[in-house]
Amino acid sequence: MTTLLITGAGGMLGANLVLDALAAGHRVIAVDYQHPVRRAGLESVTADLSRPGAAQEILAAHRPAWVIHCAAATNVDACETDPGTAFRLNRDMAGQVALAARAVGARMAHISTDAVFDGEQGEYTEDDEPRPINVYGESKLDGERVVLAEHPEALIVRTCIYGWNAQPKQSLAEWFLARLEAGQACPGFTDAWFSPILVNDLGDRLLQMLERRMQGVYHVAGGECISKYEFGVRLAEVFGLDPQLVLPESVDGGRLRATRGRRLCLQCQKVRRSLGQAPPGALAGLQHFAALRRQGRAESLRELCAVETYGGPK
Repeated sequence: MTTLLITGAGGMLGANLVLDALAAGHRVIAVDYQHPVRRAGLESVTADLSRPGAAQEILAAHRPAWVIHCAAATNVDACETDPGTAFRLNRDMAGQVALAARAVGARMAHISTDAVFDGEQGEYTEDDEPRPINVYGESKLDGERVVLAEHPEALIVRTCIYGWNAQPKQSLAEWFLARLEAGQACPGFTDAWFSPILVNDLGDRLLQMLERRMQGVYHVAGGECISKYEFGVRLAEVFGLDPQLVLPESVDGGRLRATRGRRLCLQCQKVRRSLGQAPPGALAGLQHFAALRRQGRAESLRELCAVETYGGPK
């Protein structure tokens, strides 16, 4: 049994990781500030890790073998509006967690994003130079750098996730699904490409990477570069809904505050070679997403996070 500490345990990635790590037999310490989690057999800690000294106190008390740092400010437009909070959470807090992990001899995985790139080139490898074009990407790139400065053996995972979420917000897949099931038209960007991975598929790979003591920067994303429009169409088909309700639209018509990269697809050959495992394609990921719904994953997440209502815009 490995002791695993997960920060941001009430978020989409964190909460799914908690459930999957418990199912795999790990001892899990779940840390969150705004969305504490509760479950039999789970050690829950409510703490503001952005407070100086908080990470050191918690890790010294629990001494985990692994730390997966999911906590972050992830709303791209909110980061643009409030850069101070973005850098405090995405850079400064990450550095404090890395310092604390190194102090107790814990391996660390830090979750980053495809938004560290400008989206001009696409199909980015780990060797390509990051060039963020919004505050969110800048703060996450700074977070990567400070984590590696404080914990040189840390694992940095750049990704782009979707999945079931217990909190009153929706991943892109949930947003498409809710509108499609209501018979409502939903715009899908035809000029924004990405390589989405189901949060549970990412979690499985994260645990494998920690077990293998992998370190450095890795891209762990889906195996296809598709537009957000095509993603919505494929989701409709997987759930037996009307794909014609997904309407093609340009990013320029999206009324977004922060600039977004257009081609943010990630190449994952490095992790594929290391794990001997191909990244899941879009169809396989969406089929897994649908299977999790049938298995009651959304309800399990809401129970874990004690959330009474579900849904709402991202």
